[in-house]
Amino acid sequence: MTGSEPDLEALLAELKERVVRRRRDGVYPEDLEETLDEHFDRLMGDRPAPSPAVYDEIESALDVLENYNYSRSRIDDGSEVPGGEVAHRVVSKIVSRQIQGVLEQAQEHAHVIARTVTLVAEITSTLGREYDTKVLQQLDDIQARLAEHQRALNGLARGVNDVKARTPGLPVSPFYDEAAFTSFFRGSTDELQARYRPLAEMFVGCDPVLEVGFGRGEFLELLRAAGVKARGVEVDPQLVAVARGRGLDVEHIEGGVEHLARLAPESLGGLVMIQVIEHLSPQHVIDVVGLAAEKVRKGGRVVIETVNPMSLNTYSRAFWADPDHVRPVHPVFLDFLFREAGFSEFHVEWRSPMPVDETLRPVPGDDARTEQMNANFARLNELLYGPQDYALVATR
Repeated sequence: MTGSEPDLEALLAELKERVVRRRRDGVYPEDLEETLDEHFDRLMGDRPAPSPAVYDEIESALDVLENYNYSRSRIDDGSEVPGGEVAHRVVSKIVSRQIQGVLEQAQEHAHVIARTVTLVAEITSTLGREYDTKVLQQLDDIQARLAEHQRALNGLARGVNDVKARTPGLPVSPFYDEAAFTSFFRGSTDELQARYRPLAEMFVGCDPVLEVGFGRGEFLELLRAAGVKARGVEVDPQLVAVARGRGLDVEHIEGGVEHLARLAPESLGGLVMIQVIEHLSPQHVIDVVGLAAEKVRKGGRVVIETVNPMSLNTYSRAFWADPDHVRPVHPVFLDFLFREAGFSEFHVEWRSPMPVDETLRPVPGDDARTEQMNANFARLNELLYGPQDYALVATR
């Protein structure tokens, strides 16, 4: 290395020292690295690959510059200067040495420029290659990490789906129609309307009424027939489409409790949930009563009908026949919730009694032993074959 050529290693060492000194002196902001990282993240995917033709052109230009020679012969010989050839030789001798010195200095300067440009090109090329190498390496690392995360997520999803499939009460995606399920297990539309007409009449004067989980819409039709303004929400889009086809004011939602929470305070005159609360988690059961106290205005009414867990026969017949059921809600607990929520009136109506021919029948006779036996049969009937459902009616 000649004295005219810069020491690249020394320059880089000095540059690093300046960076360390400036960071120590507080010249660089504290978030410099984070800012540079952000810029790098935005730019690294957009940087085009360097064109080999550009480097070829730079090398060609450097070769021309490196080998360029100044020549006195290219300077005008001055043959047309007044005085002719004699005068030219005189002038040439006078300025010859000065011109030669200038040419030598220009030549030396050109070599310095060529060397400098060569170093710049080498540095640029090196930085470009290192930059591309680092970017590609980081992209490979990111892709590897994304693949690892994807495998972990796939494993987690399989685990969640497995737990979901094994957990009673979580929503299912059946191939059958929900309306067909209701008809098979609960009866026809006419049967349900005859069963629920007395409950619907309790909402006269309690407009507007919201029914959460309206199913096939029998209760909404009963409310409409009674002149009560009502609307319903349901998670099953097919049931929503059928109900709209019958002219009912209904909406498809993802969660009834969440929908209730979004309503304005005291915006309802009534709230009804028919065979719905047993589909909810214990926390949502509690939340429903608290929200009912907030969303139903004073004097409004809430009716919640569900399976009666005090009748043991319900566990062998009604409750576990529905795969969406979570757990039964005890009437004493529901009564307690409404009392604590501040409702002024509440009572339980026992519904859906068991057919007599499916209960224990008394034996004939009037002696003491027979009477005792029949009394035991009555207690067993109450425990085993009591009403299949109950409705808690509460007034705000």
